[in-house]
Parts: sequence; C-alpha cells; structure tokens
Amino acid sequence: VVKYITFNVIHNESELKKLVPSSVGFMGVVPNVKVPSDNSLLMVHLRPKSILAETYRNIRSNLQFILDVSKSNVIAISSSISGEGKTFVTLNLAGIVTMSGKKVLVLDLDLRKPKVHFGFNADNKTGMSSVLAEKITWKDVIQRSVIEGLDFISAGTIPPNPSELIINGVLDRIIEEMKQEYDYVIIDNPPVGIVSDGVNVMNNADCAIYVFRANYSKRIFANRIRDLLNVEKVNKLFMILNDVEMSKNSYGYGYGYGGYYEEDKTSKK
Repeated sequence: VVKYITFNVIHNESELKKLVPSSVGFMGVVPNVKVPSDNSLLMVHLRPKSILAETYRNIRSNLQFILDVSKSNVIAISSSISGEGKTFVTLNLAGIVTMSGKKVLVLDLDLRKPKVHFGFNADNKTGMSSVLAEKITWKDVIQRSVIEGLDFISAGTIPPNPSELIINGVLDRIIEEMKQEYDYVIIDNPPVGIVSDGVNVMNNADCAIYVFRANYSKRIFANRIRDLLNVEKVNKLFMILNDVEMSKNSYGYGYGYGGYYEEDKTSKK
C-alpha cells in the first residue's frame, strides 16, 4: 500500500499522455536496451533490424508529417533532468535519419555536462563553447562519425558562462549557416527542467522534442511541459518516452528483446 501511494514516476505511454496537455504531440517510445557502457551510445546502425532501430524508424516517419522535408530542419531535444536519455535519443535519431540518405549534423549544447562525444567515441578538446565564444569557426571543429553523412560538434571545454554563450546571438547565425550544408541539425540541449539555456533554442527549432524516461521521470516533470507551452511559448513541442520495457513480440517483430544483441537468435515453439 505504501509503495502504491508513494508511486510518483511515469510508467508508460498512457500515463504520460494523461499528464500533459493534448496539444503536445506524442512522437513515440524508445525501448529499454542493455548497453555495454555507462554513457549513451550510437547503436541503430549496429543492428538495423532490431526493435530499437524499428522504433526510431517510427519516430522518423512521424517527423515527416511534422516537418517540411523539402528544406533543412532544426530539431532540439531536451528533458527535465539529467539521466532521462536525451543524449541517447539525439544520437540514435540522428543515426536513423542519416541512414535514410540525409546529411545530419549533431550539436552538443549541454555545455555543463557534455556527453555527445562519448556516444561517438571521440575527443572533446574543442567544440561549441569555443565556437560560441568566436574563438574558432564551426567548420573547424566538425568531427565525422562512423555513419557516412552524420557529423557532429562536441561541446568542447566547459565554460564559466554557458548561458551567456548560448544566448549571445552567435548560435542563431551559425545554425543558419549549418542549414545551408545539412538536411538536419539535431541539437542536444541542456535539461530545461534545471536550467533555461535551451528554451530559446527549442522555441526557434522546427521541432522541439521533450524526453521522459519510464520508471524514472517524476510525474511532476509534466508541469514543465505546461510551463514551456504557456510561459515560454514553445511551439511544435512533442514527447518521446524512453527506456520502456517491451515484450519480445512488440511491433510484430520476432526479435528477442533484452535483447538488443540477441536479435538474430530464433526461439523454438
């Protein structure tokens, strides 16, 4: 009884939809996966027939109904707090979009706690912090990923003034330049439930995605969605529920789940 009364986390998709305004679109769910690392990783290209890859394809399909695919688009991804999986969603959404033949650039704007470079197994010696401080151009710090057409810029040295760097006007200008060379610019924002750095970025994006994590995100985090809509006036706001436990027959595929590396195994009746 005590456990039931004190249960205050979001468990599944239906619960999440009841907590947020109906005007916020639901982009899809991302299944729970076991990763061989403490950091978020780019994984969709390793097992393109896995449930993980299929769920991201579903999200990619939903994006095509939201965005004008005839032009370059900016997608900003954030969450309430660290640990909800926004970097994991950023990396693998970028990967699955690139696999459809698009040219994609990932930006790490979480200047306080950068993680994108871990996901690409790259260094973080210089990056967006130096670009925003106008010490170097963004083209000089581009790094290539293992997927052809998917590039990224890490956060770089952690600055003493991340908020000021993000809102100083340089970001808006360089994003317009990036859009001339990439089909998609996907931004890993800082968690807007803690700091407000990423709110303006989300407001200016063609699509803003808010990540919740099943059995981790508190129900009260849904209030931040209301603030973004009513106070910050963020438009085109959508949700993804990450880390959802799914049965191995989910989506009609016969891949074992628990499970990402076991997709090629077949089960006996």
